[in-house]
Amino acid sequence: MPNTQSIAPVPIDQIVKATSIFQQKTAPPQFGHDFLPYFSFKQGYVNLNNGSYGALPKVVTEACTELMAWQEENTDFYYRIGFIPPLIDVRAQLAKLVGASDVDELVMVANASTGLGVVLRNFLWESGDIIIRCNTTYATVYKTIQYIHDVTPGVQISEFELLFPTTHQAILDGWQKHIDNVKQTAPQNKKIVAVIDSIVANPGAAMPWKEMVKICKDAGIWTIIDGAHSVGQEELNLAQCGADFFVSNCHKWLNSKRGAAFLWMPKASQKIMLTTIPTSASYVTPGPDRPDTNIISQFQYNGTIDYTTYLSVHVALQWREWIGGEKAIHEYCNNLAKEGGKLLAQTMNTQVMDPDGEFTKAMVNVTLPFPSSFQAQYDASVGTALSNKLLSQNMYAVTYYHNNIWWTRVSAQIWNELEDFTTLANALVTICSEIVTEHSNANIPADCKAASFESYLQHPIQGAVALDSDNAIGAPKPITTTEVVPVGYHTQLASIRP
Repeated sequence: MPNTQSIAPVPIDQIVKATSIFQQKTAPPQFGHDFLPYFSFKQGYVNLNNGSYGALPKVVTEACTELMAWQEENTDFYYRIGFIPPLIDVRAQLAKLVGASDVDELVMVANASTGLGVVLRNFLWESGDIIIRCNTTYATVYKTIQYIHDVTPGVQISEFELLFPTTHQAILDGWQKHIDNVKQTAPQNKKIVAVIDSIVANPGAAMPWKEMVKICKDAGIWTIIDGAHSVGQEELNLAQCGADFFVSNCHKWLNSKRGAAFLWMPKASQKIMLTTIPTSASYVTPGPDRPDTNIISQFQYNGTIDYTTYLSVHVALQWREWIGGEKAIHEYCNNLAKEGGKLLAQTMNTQVMDPDGEFTKAMVNVTLPFPSSFQAQYDASVGTALSNKLLSQNMYAVTYYHNNIWWTRVSAQIWNELEDFTTLANALVTICSEIVTEHSNANIPADCKAASFESYLQHPIQGAVALDSDNAIGAPKPITTTEVVPVGYHTQLASIRP
């Protein structure tokens, strides 16, 4: 008897057994600490930073193990046939979730930065073209725009300044003026592309992005939306949003395995998308024999990767439906973020950036309890000390510097309760007091300090510090620009990673 292998499509639910929990009709727990056993957190870990990397429910972790085992059973079958139908199904589920008009408007990418990078690099840039970014644009996207400017003579960058606290109306008024000015001064017949955050990473603030898109659309400006934090945190209806491109991570707020994200590009926008990165073997040279676009098939396979992260979205969506659905999740996290922010500010005797909740989804921003004199000048070493001291206490929330103030960005998730905000507040009061003392005793030379966070972002090595080996989580040890080593540089980058 010949040894035969079926090559019929295999649904994910036939591959994974971990999802049996969803078919058992058992009721999930109430949102809060009762959900902690459903994740793989270290005992006692106070995780108030879902926004950076997300968190994988155990059932999704187990499903990924089974998906990886399926991949290894017959790698030729998997990569030539097996992964394709489940991947298309995942894209279809995401298209329905985010309100896309068609499954072939949405493809999978590794993360939001990759998706945005692919789109930006597909524009055929010419001298006189303009890219609009914000001072709060996520660092890798900010630097991608800088790279395009650096390597393409004549491409201009126009930067819109966002300073929080503010209001949606103030942002829209300023944005309208900025767009009007760009249009008036732009060379004739040159393209203008605006990169807009739907939810800014730092500060963690929900923007009036749909209104900003309309202002751009009325002015004939392309729009690329960095929605890294959006899916799983806010309801989307992309077919009606008016944007040209939208990218969002599935591993942050949607509970998939890292890294998984989607790139949405309506059919009208796909005409500029000539290639994936890396370029796929299915790429066709532009010309009369080239179809209008084959970008969807290019994205399906452009090199060997582990598709487990993308396929895990299927199980993550089942999980989210089982625990109550998108609306219930959004409501719990939004309410907890607002109430937790108030409690955090009250305990630390500081203030919430957004007291009216206009910018708040599942992330809230609160001033850190530093003396006003300490806030006067940005110092990268403070960010390092904040990060490491929090980690040493088995907890984490992002800390960052904005508008001459140190803030914490706190994520609220289904495993959190108000008690976690109290724990964080008490820790930060102690930590900030320690840092003030340690910093005053460190005698950090001026040439190791950046004049501002913005100058540090432009020239990170100029503000780099290493950690004193005798006190690895305490006082920073300054290093001069001639003594910079990778650990010092990357330690600093870690402190600003949202």
